[in-house]
Amino acid sequence: MSIELITLLIFSNLVLFLFLGIPVPFALMGVSLIWLLMLRGTFMLQLVPSTIFETATTEIFIAAPLFIFMAVCLERSGIGKSLYEAIYKWSGGLPGGLAVGTIIAATILDAMTGVGGTAVLVLGMMAIPEMLRRGYHPSIAIGGLPPAGALGVLIPPTVIGVLLGGFTGIPVGSLFFGGFLPGKLISVLFCVYIVVRCLRHPELGPPLPPDQRPSFSEKVRSSGPLILPLLLVGFVLGVIWFGVATPTEAAGIGAGGTLAIMLVKTRFDLRGLYDALIGAGRVAVMILTLVIGGAMFARLLQISGAAQMVADMLIGVDLGVYGTILLFVAAVTLLGMFIDGAAVIFIVSPIMMPVVNALGIDPVWFGVIIMITIAAAYVTPPFGMNLFYLRGILDQLRDKPGCEVVRAISMADIWKSALPYVVLMYVMIALIILFPPLATWLPQQMR
Repeated sequence: MSIELITLLIFSNLVLFLFLGIPVPFALMGVSLIWLLMLRGTFMLQLVPSTIFETATTEIFIAAPLFIFMAVCLERSGIGKSLYEAIYKWSGGLPGGLAVGTIIAATILDAMTGVGGTAVLVLGMMAIPEMLRRGYHPSIAIGGLPPAGALGVLIPPTVIGVLLGGFTGIPVGSLFFGGFLPGKLISVLFCVYIVVRCLRHPELGPPLPPDQRPSFSEKVRSSGPLILPLLLVGFVLGVIWFGVATPTEAAGIGAGGTLAIMLVKTRFDLRGLYDALIGAGRVAVMILTLVIGGAMFARLLQISGAAQMVADMLIGVDLGVYGTILLFVAAVTLLGMFIDGAAVIFIVSPIMMPVVNALGIDPVWFGVIIMITIAAAYVTPPFGMNLFYLRGILDQLRDKPGCEVVRAISMADIWKSALPYVVLMYVMIALIILFPPLATWLPQQMR
């Protein structure tokens, strides 16, 4: 068989397995085993244990379970409620202020947890009822939370950044700080959009009446519980920035720091530790299984020559740097509509990175663009995960006083409400393509 036919059959086989509902990690492993045996015989089976061991013991991947444990502990410390109450008091007087506060709170939680859905789950039950009871239009109340939660993919310390860096060889610390400024700017764009829209149509998000606004001293007091978690995140990023610790070592520091925060908040006991370890362990096992499946699939693409063939074809087409980047953004967007962002990384990286290297594209710049695209995929139908998280939250709110309006909200309404924010994410991608220092300046300042 020609290499072109082999490549077509490999990807067709993968699509078939995914269409049949086989979980992505096992689909990747299954396709890899089948085609390695067909192409090279049973001799290739010895690659399987060595690939699993090599991947599972790669130092940078150890950071993923530690950051996940850090996220679980912070979530169980009750920080989400304290965070929303504090931001609510500071921003409530603005037009659409409660929605703006939700965006800010989600952005801070993104930095604390490093994953794309936690903020939706933590804030949804608190923020949405409060906005609906105060007369906010449902599109304002629900639209911003899923996209803001998806920024956990981008804002460091991010688990997706660890996986992307570990799998492509892009320095994880550079990806962290490359995504920092764009992530914050996207959050600002979200807030500006809400304020401008509510200024033009005040009925969409009325500000708190002056007599209900807290005093300055109340605002300051409400911010107290946030000091320790924010200091921890700042410390974790600081030791990476100054070169004191690797991302893996910083993840260990963060995991230990979250335990200390739980002790300070008197939320620590053996049962709580057990639950946190079990919760983090389940997510970590899922991610590392995906990593192993991705490594086996990458090995298949390399051995079969499929990766190099596709890379040579893309280089030969001569789309140029910008055309190639736009093609990759389109491919990641399409895949992200159907499968998890981590799986997208493992499927496309073996094809994309040879092209990136051959064209002399800055890998950090490229990596940040891909992370923003993955974040957008978290809120892109038909299978954007954060959309379904929000659907589940709305189903729980339908019988709460003041929330009866959610009974009429469909998945189409959720998507329409989130669409303007997704557009703003792609606006940021366009800005980074036009002005690369938005993604590369901070990493270049690292020690």
